[in-house]
Amino acid sequence: CAAYDEVGNDVFVAFTRSNLPSNQYHSAMNKKLSPLLCILRLCSSASFMIPQHRTAFSISQYHSSTTRQFSADQNDQIVTVSLETSSGTKELQIQKGEILRSAMLRRGSSPHNGRARLINCRGLGTCGTCAVEIESSDNSNSGGGAVEPNERNTKENIRLNFPPHGSSDQSTNLRLACQVQVMDDITIRKRTGFWGQDTTSELAEEYDAELWFGELEYVLDNKSPPREEE
Repeated sequence: CAAYDEVGNDVFVAFTRSNLPSNQYHSAMNKKLSPLLCILRLCSSASFMIPQHRTAFSISQYHSSTTRQFSADQNDQIVTVSLETSSGTKELQIQKGEILRSAMLRRGSSPHNGRARLINCRGLGTCGTCAVEIESSDNSNSGGGAVEPNERNTKENIRLNFPPHGSSDQSTNLRLACQVQVMDDITIRKRTGFWGQDTTSELAEEYDAELWFGELEYVLDNKSPPREEE
């Protein structure tokens, strides 16, 4: 293409400088470009002489290798959430980086107690009903590096210090499930009460997720990674 442009440009300059008639210009163009066009035609014809089975093999080989790599990457992106309730312990396999509230709801478990499954802020961080205690696999407070952000964000600091949350004997591990991304294995505990605010050792019962608004339940979640095909 560069050679073609260079030759064409030379002929065009020569034409404009000499003010050749149109028919003479086209004749000059043909004489200058004929050898180059022959070469281009030969190159184009040669491309069809490449054995097709070799091309197909290369594509198949690439697809196979990328599939294996993708599968390995997928395994690296799975983390475990151990949900402790009065009903026992339930393990949820989720994608690394998912918002905890969204991850639980998508897998049939609710971070909300009782009627709070309907009456909640849908992830805005203002109602406080998705409050759960979080511990990482190394037992660090608030999930440590297993969740992001590592410490309570502004919304959490405001809501978890506002009644009925915020009592002096409330766990420092309490976080809002709608505000944290899970980056590693964690254990979560749900306490009793409409807001999960109870400070006793009693755990709440396990509640199934109820998606009253379908996909709109996650409309405020702009941090979770795209869902994997199931």
